[in-house]
Amino acid sequence: MREKVEKRYDKFSYFYDFLDTFPVLGSAEKRWRKHAIDMLDIKEGQRVVDIASGSGLILPWIAENGPEEIIGIDISKKMLKIAEKRGKKHGISALTLIRGDVEKLPFKSGSIDRVISTFSLTTIPDYQRAIDEMLRVLKDDGIAVILDTGKPEKLWAKIGHALLVPVAKLFGRTHFDRDIVGYVRKRAKVIYISKFYGGMVYSIAFRKR
Repeated sequence: MREKVEKRYDKFSYFYDFLDTFPVLGSAEKRWRKHAIDMLDIKEGQRVVDIASGSGLILPWIAENGPEEIIGIDISKKMLKIAEKRGKKHGISALTLIRGDVEKLPFKSGSIDRVISTFSLTTIPDYQRAIDEMLRVLKDDGIAVILDTGKPEKLWAKIGHALLVPVAKLFGRTHFDRDIVGYVRKRAKVIYISKFYGGMVYSIAFRKR
């Protein structure tokens, strides 16, 4: 399963940034990502992990907050090469990129100050295990943030969501119908939730209980 995910994103790497920065939707995603980073409340000297970092779109914005180290981890080697180029372009000296499985993070328990995941938990095979790993590596006073798609609340958004779910599963292996927020509530202490597009997109900040 994970090999299939890696191959899929190796292929996506050639046009991934174009899709994520496409006019209209891309500008909205940029606002959402920056808001999610604000929710992290990064302090100088902290270690920040961007799980399923992909091409590293959010790395420059994380760097603006002055962390001691930014760690991007992704299963796709080609995605990480793009992230490396982005890091050099923006002069991010405190950047470490790791090819690895986000369902088994290569960090000691309680060693990370901040963890963020943006639009990845709907594609990761075992999203619950990935969330458990985020919590495991987080310090007791650490903060984790997830930005992703979920079950909407507004009627018009529910209609759009119902149409998108089967299409996303078929063509992108993306599961918009996962109850990620529900699982986070069971496993962690929720700090704050922001919702967009009638609840179809959300960002949730949480910490260990």
